Order: sequence, then C-alpha cells, then structure tokens
Amino acid sequence: METQKLTQIYNTCVPLSQIITVEEAKRRKSICSYYEEDDDDSLPVLKHHSALLENMHIEQLARCLPARVQGYPWRLAYSTLEHGTSLKTLYRKSASLDSPVLLVIKDMDNQIFGAYATHPFRFSDHYYGTGETFLYTFSPNFKWSIWFMARC
Repeated sequence: METQKLTQIYNTCVPLSQIITVEEAKRRKSICSYYEEDDDDSLPVLKHHSALLENMHIEQLARCLPARVQGYPWRLAYSTLEHGTSLKTLYRKSASLDSPVLLVIKDMDNQIFGAYATHPFRFSDHYYGTGETFLYTFSPNFKWSIWFMARC
C-alpha cells in the first residue's frame, strides 16, 4: 500500500532539473539574453578606450569567449600606438599576464582580425593552444574558427 502511494507521488512530481544538450543550453541562453539584456549591459568593460574595436566588434567577440572569462574587464596590455611595433616588446608585455589574451590587428586595408588565446603569446619552437583558442575576422562579416594552435 505504502509503495503504491510513493509510486503515485513519484509519478506526479515534476522534476526540478533537466538534462539538456549543449546546443539546447546555447539556444536557451541566446533567446533569454536577447530579451533580458540591454546592449550596453552586455558589453565587457574596457579599462582603456580601443582605437581598433567598435561596440559591435566588442559585442560579437564577447559572445565567442569561453564562459569562464566572460564578465571580466578587458585591459590593454600592448598597443603599437603606445609601445611601438616590436614583437619583442609584445612578448615582454605579455610575459607578466596570467590571463587569456585577445589579439586585435588592423591591417593596411583597415581590415580587423586577430586571435583569442587561453595563454599569453610567447616565443616557442612548438605549437600551443587549447580547444578554446580561436581566430576571427570582421571582413566582410564576423567569422571565427576554433582549434587554432599558435606557433610564435
């Protein structure tokens, strides 16, 4: 008798949690974020003004970043305008970083592209990177690809 009552109660209970696929979680997140967030609130905080990225670039890049780094402020570590065009200076400025890096490049044709890396760029004889590392471009439209391995 008691087993029947427990079975009946169990069958009428609504589960408190669900197991869903990653794709479904992304879909739900994108639907909810579209309705719940303002554009200004969804942009990362930049510690310095960007001479290369506009708000639309920042918004598109922020959506591609791994969840573990979203919400952190973006800080300028190296700029050719401030530090010159030495690759050695880029490596030296990057050496003290303990966070992922976003490389932004603007070429002579005003095309913006770059890379996200889980670790600062460094000189190496070997490739390095993780599944979170990616390349991106804004020309002609925003595109990004994962599984980029860097060899600098």
